[in-house]
Amino acid sequence: MNKRLLWFLPVIILGIMLGTLLALPGFVAAQSHRPAMERFASTLTGRDVHIAGKLSLTLLPHPTLTATHITIAGPDNEVISAKALSLDIAVLALLRGQLAARTLNLDSPVIAFPWPLPGGARAVAPPPWLAALHAHLSNASISLGQVAFTGVSADLFTSAGGAVSIAGNGMLSGRNLALSLALGRSGLDGAAPLSGHASEGPDSLTFTGTLDGASTVSGRASFTLPDQITGAASITGDGTQLAFSDLTLGQGQASLSGSAVFSFATKSLRASLMGRNLDLGQFETPPLWAAGVALDVTLNASAVTLRGQVFPAVTMHLTSGPAGFAIQALNLSLPGGGALTGSGAMAAGGELSGQLRLAVPDSAVLLAAYHLPPLPDWDAAQLSATLAGTAARPLLQGIAGTLGQDRVTGDLVLTRRHAAGQLSFNHLSLGPLAAWAGQSPPGAFSASLEIHAAQAEAGPVSLSNLAADAALDGTLNVRYFSASVYGGLAAGSFSLDGAGRLTSAQGFIDIPSAAPLAKIIPAAYTPPPALLAPRLSVVVAARGKAGMLAASAVARLGQFTVTASPAIDMVHNTASGALSVQHPEAILVARMFGMDQGLVFPGAGSASLRASFTASPGLYGLNDFVLSFGALNASGGVLVRNGVASGQIDAGTLALPPVPGTMQFPGTLPLRGRLGLSVQQVLYGGTPVLGPAMAALDWSGSGATLDLAQAALGGGTVSGSLGMALSATAAPSFSATLLARNVAPGAVALPLAFPYALTGGTLTGSATLSAQGYGLKSVLATLGGNGALTASNGVLRGFALADFAAALGKADAARGLYRALVRGTTPFTTLNLAATLADGNCSFTTASLDAPAGHVSGSGGVDLYDRAQALRLVFTPAHVAPPVSATLLVLGNWEVPRHVAQLKAALAWKAPAPAAAAPPLPPPPPAPPAGQ
Repeated sequence: MNKRLLWFLPVIILGIMLGTLLALPGFVAAQSHRPAMERFASTLTGRDVHIAGKLSLTLLPHPTLTATHITIAGPDNEVISAKALSLDIAVLALLRGQLAARTLNLDSPVIAFPWPLPGGARAVAPPPWLAALHAHLSNASISLGQVAFTGVSADLFTSAGGAVSIAGNGMLSGRNLALSLALGRSGLDGAAPLSGHASEGPDSLTFTGTLDGASTVSGRASFTLPDQITGAASITGDGTQLAFSDLTLGQGQASLSGSAVFSFATKSLRASLMGRNLDLGQFETPPLWAAGVALDVTLNASAVTLRGQVFPAVTMHLTSGPAGFAIQALNLSLPGGGALTGSGAMAAGGELSGQLRLAVPDSAVLLAAYHLPPLPDWDAAQLSATLAGTAARPLLQGIAGTLGQDRVTGDLVLTRRHAAGQLSFNHLSLGPLAAWAGQSPPGAFSASLEIHAAQAEAGPVSLSNLAADAALDGTLNVRYFSASVYGGLAAGSFSLDGAGRLTSAQGFIDIPSAAPLAKIIPAAYTPPPALLAPRLSVVVAARGKAGMLAASAVARLGQFTVTASPAIDMVHNTASGALSVQHPEAILVARMFGMDQGLVFPGAGSASLRASFTASPGLYGLNDFVLSFGALNASGGVLVRNGVASGQIDAGTLALPPVPGTMQFPGTLPLRGRLGLSVQQVLYGGTPVLGPAMAALDWSGSGATLDLAQAALGGGTVSGSLGMALSATAAPSFSATLLARNVAPGAVALPLAFPYALTGGTLTGSATLSAQGYGLKSVLATLGGNGALTASNGVLRGFALADFAAALGKADAARGLYRALVRGTTPFTTLNLAATLADGNCSFTTASLDAPAGHVSGSGGVDLYDRAQALRLVFTPAHVAPPVSATLLVLGNWEVPRHVAQLKAALAWKAPAPAAAAPPLPPPPPAPPAGQ
């Protein structure tokens, strides 16, 4: 051989190789060689490779193999398809029998792996002939069983020994996730270490574990979920189920722990969980239900929140399926030791069914926990009901049980913090309910209810057959109510604002007799039974806003008609307006109050009061009034300010009743005050006793004083004061200091002491008196003091002093003298009386009468209580010579006195003999001549 040819051998070989390389692209691209290339690729990769598109090879600047529309099917049913495949090839590694691809670009590949992987970790591990690979996936779709990722853009790396890792992002169930996954080299047992991380913004999942040859995944996962939920769990999964142990979830103060198993075969989740501070409202529509996952969950949690309310604890067993879900063994603990127990179910359409029981041993604690005031009459509750309706509007049917001592039945529809329906009670106290509604925080609870009660109380008023339709929503609107009351009917409607103030009202009450109302009136103000006996009807209407209310009322009680039209300020608790009271017969009104004096008092006429009134916490009374009561008529105003009364009363005629035999007096008066009095005429028992008068009435808790400045009496005047002192342990005491001037006794028919009375003249008198007792008799029995009287130029009825003088010396002197001492009248020039009084006995210290007909003196006394006297009168006629006197004893009862005349001296009186006649007088001397 030519040795020179050896130098050219490398050149020739290189040329042959170069020629081969230059010819290789054409060979690869030839359609006739594609089946051979597919068989070669299948043999090389151990996969079934099919090339549906173009196949090309470029050598410069480095070898690149490109194929379009390829499909690679693996022995474990995994399938990879791509629109295009571009592979950079390392020639030296290829000459060693290994494929070392620097870059693999897959455009829109679809990669489908079955789960579980039949080959376990080896199913996804790179083949031995693949030395290294960096693959880039663009717009890929990757599925692992039923878990499908779309729009994946990722980088995949392999290395010798079977390790593979992938990092990128893609869409899973509409969520854009950042993904990373690393599968290590399989060990002798076929298990390979597996780790991964997925995240979307702040939400992430991290897993560290193994994937074995049976496609069983086990390891520990930690995750951060939406709404700042964090957790961790030990996970074991295979082709049949995914098991979670040591599961913990946390969200702020809320926590959940336990275990769970998810079955792929039945698509169901079975869990046993314990929790704390859970908001159960977050699980009302969980995603697993919507996904058709069947649940079997046992939950035991404390401090749970449901529909905005916090409860101490809950235990329940929840199951769900295509038909809906059910809760068994529910026990929801309530504040105060109560519990809501039972079972229920919700169908797929939201329909509810079940049975519930409520036990509340202390309702005050329960209500306080939700910032609601207590209901004293309902201190406990025991209720049961059938659950129906829907999840949005639960219906409690057939409610039955007790609230406190009251039995209740009915139906309720519940929504968030709202109840609607109807309830029936055997007994109901309306006062505490109205107070509760007024104290409840606005918006805390709302309700629209029809309420029925066989028996009810509105304060002290007893009702039966109560029916009401009411709404509570921060205000109380009783749209209608009716009830039987005291044998009659009451009906109407009213509204209260959030502060419990009345904003509108209309209604009526009609009862056959007002007598039952006596028991609701304070004892100090209880009217007489005769006043309350007739039929009562009342019509009321009121309306307003912003704390102002305009009201009107008309009441008819027998023949009484009462009207009022006040304006009510509920912010300041004041009222003012017009008031009228009318009755056609004042005499009948007086009779109702125990003053049956016929025409004597108050006289013929009607009873009428027209006034404007005011009422507030510190001020109330009649600003001005006009009163007519038989013969009495008056006007003025009386106001009470902070417990002190003041005012002025001007009366045309002040009619006073006769003092009754017995009277009731309180131990103390509720007010103190002062009233000015101006009267044109005073009638006592229908008889005029005083003319124009000015006085002032002062009183306090311990008594009253009437200061009489001046009053016209019989053409003269009277002044002084009258007092009354009260005691809680003794009878009231009375006092009087009076001064009368220039009084004509005949004009007032003033009795001195029967059978003696003044019928003319003028008198001046004074008296200071005191007494004690509950009526006129007891006052007279205790009357004490002193008095004096001086009269002039009058006439005294009871004896005739002139007739006594005329009867002296007559043949029938005995009869004439006696008659003159026991009947007739005597004109006098002066009369003086003075007396002291003690225990109702009046003892005369001075008693004398001077008259043109003579002089009378007296002594003795008068018993005012027994209306008796024991008087000794001495009569001395004038111009009688010789002088003579007679004594008369007046004894016994006033009306039928017994007279004992001592006439011995008068009967023995004889007129003196006439004097002898005087001699005649001599005639007078003659008169002197004129001019002398």
